[in-house]
Amino acid sequence: CSGHLRFLLSFPSRLSSYLSSGINAEYGGESCLIIEDVITTGGSILETVDILNKAGLKATEGVVLLDRQQGGHINLANNKFNIRSVFNISEILQTLEKAGDIDHDTVEKTLKFIDENKLFK
Repeated sequence: CSGHLRFLLSFPSRLSSYLSSGINAEYGGESCLIIEDVITTGGSILETVDILNKAGLKATEGVVLLDRQQGGHINLANNKFNIRSVFNISEILQTLEKAGDIDHDTVEKTLKFIDENKLFK
């Protein structure tokens, strides 16, 4: 971005109309980083990637605060998108257990549920 850091905060449903209003001429060909709060399947990220790519931007990487560990990383990798997580649900469960806020049985049951309900393996 010509030495500047620019942010575009939007929902995929609003992003398309915003980008069609001339962003391609100003930012076309530039790379962008997608920042997301939570990832489950990666579907909303892929939707955003598609919109950004159609607008002439390069969207190949992202950062997510929390990975729910239900296959989103795999889905994104299969679509040639690199995502990095700040935390994942296993780490949060272990931290809560260590602090005495939840018991080991709850951690195990939760991790088992997550593993059995992964959308992408």
